[in-house]
Amino acid sequence: MNLNIAFKQMDPSDTLKQFIEEKCQNLEKYMNGRISVNWHIYTNKLNKVAHCHLLGNNMDYFGEGVSDDFKAAIDMALDKIEKQLRKHKEIVKDHLHRNGHRASA
Repeated sequence: MNLNIAFKQMDPSDTLKQFIEEKCQNLEKYMNGRISVNWHIYTNKLNKVAHCHLLGNNMDYFGEGVSDDFKAAIDMALDKIEKQLRKHKEIVKDHLHRNGHRASA
């Protein structure tokens, strides 16, 4: 997994970097092969914003979280991406078992 974290208009925080790395480990169970995760962390007036862009094998997902706390914003963004990944995984799995039997090749 390739993880990039960028902080805009603020000082980088080691605790936030470590928190993001721990949370991104859960994304590997959805992906087969290489994935690239790009994070952009910044403040917008009084809100804390976390953008997450995930690129994988034929996959491109984006999630954004806005909150008063960076950790809550990161969790919101990851929840949105995990929801997209679960939906994609169900679609791929259901494709094999359409109409109650395995689809012929």
